[in-house]
Amino acid sequence: MSRPWRIQFPGAIYHVTARGNDRQAIFRNNADREAFLELLGRSRDRFHLRLFAFCLMTNHYHLFLQTPQPNLAAALHWLNATYSGRFNRLHRRSGHLFQGRYQAALVTQETHWLHLSIYLHLNPVRAGLVDDPADYEWSSFRDYTRARSRFPWLSPAAVLDAYGLNPIAARRGYRRECLSLSGRPANFWEQWRTALTLAAQERLREWAKKYPPAGQAETVPAFRRAARGALNLPAELKRVSAAFGRAVEEPGRGRHGSLARLAAYYHLVEHCGGSVRETAGSLGVGASAVSQGLIRFRRKLQSDPRLRDRVQALA
Repeated sequence: MSRPWRIQFPGAIYHVTARGNDRQAIFRNNADREAFLELLGRSRDRFHLRLFAFCLMTNHYHLFLQTPQPNLAAALHWLNATYSGRFNRLHRRSGHLFQGRYQAALVTQETHWLHLSIYLHLNPVRAGLVDDPADYEWSSFRDYTRARSRFPWLSPAAVLDAYGLNPIAARRGYRRECLSLSGRPANFWEQWRTALTLAAQERLREWAKKYPPAGQAETVPAFRRAARGALNLPAELKRVSAAFGRAVEEPGRGRHGSLARLAAYYHLVEHCGGSVRETAGSLGVGASAVSQGLIRFRRKLQSDPRLRDRVQALA
């Protein structure tokens, strides 16, 4: 049986859901959840996504995102495949982790946009895990209602702007709206989803005609390489060198030289879509050097906001 088509176009907004095979857990512990969120942040840089909200449950996850480029299939394939490989290695298992492909519902209306993040954030409440969504650690709700964000790759302001005239009022208004909807009857959200689906049919038909649906070609490595276009390696290395004040090609004895080379590894893999092996060949180093360098650099990114800003400017 052929896999379902996906409508993809620049600026498309989606509600993405992926479930464990046979309803099995895709997150067995907090280390799994942290690993998934780290990959989610990397997917933002690698595929230039806008991530508005997320919620991780035991056997499934929800994402609310936008694709400035028409690359949802490639982004989700990378995210799920990379996480599945890590999960299987760590838990000594084999086989499919996810139940088929992800589901992706296009957001077509303002009411869908305004309430989708709330629908995601109230998942733990509906499941009986918590009474207050703020008590659930593995969703983006706290980033919507607290001044200090936990995840620099998240974009809650795009939604919060509709709930208040300034950041403080918006956070308070959003929390009030969430709590007011948390006590609705069990069938409220099902009716909401059904109404949205019916109302969206005409626009979805228009989009399906305008934007040819994307199949699985984006998951084939040869297609991905062709779609990237030719990489101008000297130009990309020059950009990294300018950002870090040191030529990437210089020996990395000092802190800055080393950091520039690690940044080049990261930029070529995460922003330019190259593989570890391709990057190693381009720079004349071993694949293990690139792989270990990426691990070191990602650790630095987690603890250094200024470094994150410099790297994000390269995306």
